[in-house]
Amino acid sequence: MKKLLQVSVVVFLLLALSAGITVAFWAADKAEGESNRGAPVVRLVKPDGENPYLTKTYADGSLCNEEFKVITFADPHFKGDIESTGDAVSLTLIENTILQENPDLLVFCGDIAVGPLGAQAARNLGDLLEQHNQYWGYVLGNHDAEDERGPTRAELAAIFEEYEYCVVSSVEGLSGEGNCIVNVKNAYGTIIQSLVFIDSGNYLTEEICAEYEFEYQNGYDFIKYDQIEWYKSEMRAIERENGRMPNSILFIHIPLKEYRTAYNEAMDNETVIYGARRENECDSPYNTGMFDAILEVGSTKAVVCGHDHINDYCVDYKGVKLLYSHSTSYNSYNLRKNPLFIIAYQMGGEAQFNDGHTEFMIDGDGKMTITPIFNQDNPSLFDGLSEEHRKAIFLDETLPPQE
Repeated sequence: MKKLLQVSVVVFLLLALSAGITVAFWAADKAEGESNRGAPVVRLVKPDGENPYLTKTYADGSLCNEEFKVITFADPHFKGDIESTGDAVSLTLIENTILQENPDLLVFCGDIAVGPLGAQAARNLGDLLEQHNQYWGYVLGNHDAEDERGPTRAELAAIFEEYEYCVVSSVEGLSGEGNCIVNVKNAYGTIIQSLVFIDSGNYLTEEICAEYEFEYQNGYDFIKYDQIEWYKSEMRAIERENGRMPNSILFIHIPLKEYRTAYNEAMDNETVIYGARRENECDSPYNTGMFDAILEVGSTKAVVCGHDHINDYCVDYKGVKLLYSHSTSYNSYNLRKNPLFIIAYQMGGEAQFNDGHTEFMIDGDGKMTITPIFNQDNPSLFDGLSEEHRKAIFLDETLPPQE
């Protein structure tokens, strides 16, 4: 019996050793195979008569199921002079983010190119992104093309869409500019996420209010009925094509009216996911039903806006995350310009400068993880700025000491 046990132990050890060698060779072969594939590469495909889509493969064209990374920036307010502080800081941050994080897609949530040099501002951004072969999308904000001396909204959209790596192709015949849906497909050709870009407009006019039978008020614009119907129709068409309804993210500039209600409820219930309201939501006085359409269709799991530079919260409202993209606004108001915030920070208070970007990680099944990324926690994102520009935005007073 003892001899039989010894033989059994020897056999087991031999089998285990053999299996270990096999696994080791398999792992080595797998690692070698992956290294031979090259780094993951994102491609934009624009089929005739269909929504464009993004897909990710390895460099040799083989299947890749790595997560898809989307990064959003809001409200850069580029003025067209790359030597000016605001433009230089935002462009530097965007470039360093590309180099450090290697995103698959950047999205700019409005107020991108402002003032009389808006066309040049748009080209400065587009040129930078093209230099890095960086795919990007946009929605227009209320300040885009606001200056009559600069480009119109249609002209600004046309400039953006001239660039090879801009994924947005404006749908004709809809209110606004830059309305578009771009799908993300996994390695097997299944749409795992639809990225919906909708122009939320700029300002109310007497003509707009009369058309919708609203009483005229000074205020911010709203998403139009034809845009809402387009969204519902397109998402249902994608569901038929795909065999199931994919998750989607809606990018806009002006927050929906539901943001206000959602944040109030989350505060009452202590369910704010992250961030805070630091100014009142600057929404439209009128609600045309975009959020109702979102609930009806059941696809959109996150709505991302800009507009209110120092709001940075994310809350869940009826199963949909309503959030602000973090801002990269240095040509307009931001917390680094607030003396009270600077003093509170220097005195050891919990003042969190909230400029930065927001990261969306989408896995092969379309599940999404949202993470706020603060420049305050990544000072190297400011590398390359001149001392003059650093002083102009109070970096020495507001960044933690460098080791």
